[in-house]
Amino acid sequence: MGHVTRACRFAVLFVLGCAHAHGTRAQDLAGAAPVGAFDTFELLERALPATAAGFSVAASSTRWWGLGDLETRSLALGGSWRGARGALGLSQTGVPDLGWTTLALAAGAVAPGAGAALHVVTRRDRDAPWSVRYALEREAGLEIGAGAWLEPSPGLRAWASAPQLWVRGEPPPLVRQLELGLRAGGETAVWCTLRAPRAGDDGERALGVILSLAPLAAWAEVRDAPMRGSAGLSARAGPLAIRTRVDSHPALGETLRFSVEWRAGGV
Repeated sequence: MGHVTRACRFAVLFVLGCAHAHGTRAQDLAGAAPVGAFDTFELLERALPATAAGFSVAASSTRWWGLGDLETRSLALGGSWRGARGALGLSQTGVPDLGWTTLALAAGAVAPGAGAALHVVTRRDRDAPWSVRYALEREAGLEIGAGAWLEPSPGLRAWASAPQLWVRGEPPPLVRQLELGLRAGGETAVWCTLRAPRAGDDGERALGVILSLAPLAAWAEVRDAPMRGSAGLSARAGPLAIRTRVDSHPALGETLRFSVEWRAGGV
């Protein structure tokens, strides 16, 4: 039985290595929203502040490549006061022997036609009891990132996100470069993104489209390096939004995401 357990652990680590090599996009606090729909998770994950004011509670689950031992569960709280935006998030990934716990804090501001934010993320392995003090020790993985968006005209939004401007301590599970994006339209829209090159590749490009017929919406996206795609659905009922998304990979299989968010109007 011990040999089987060790073999399973090795397989999970192998998949994580493959994911790094192929530039998997999301990390610990990503929800299932389509690109350009800046929600609480986007503020925590990519430092892109929400356009809408209000208080929000959100939860998400990601099962990476169908592996039960490699699942991410996260919870996020967001709030606003006038133009200020803030969020706090906590997530756990994987089983205790292989996984890690992540704590994130983000703060920013929006004005008519623009928004910017900073986020701080700390990450520790799950092989010891977790605490805030434990998460802030020098050995813990720490990263600071920034993001901003601009709406030069109605229905047109551009953004830039650099989640790992500064990294200290334990290396992050995935290395993420600067991402640039452009979205045109309203509830129904198209978008494109460009991720900066890193060692061993020439970056990543993506094209997507979302079709909305309230209270439902469906979207699809195609990305290169390697060629792969994503598809998702969302439904709204008053302040509640439920989203699901499937990301496919030619070598690693499918990753299933699910998120739910409750948002109340704010100042």
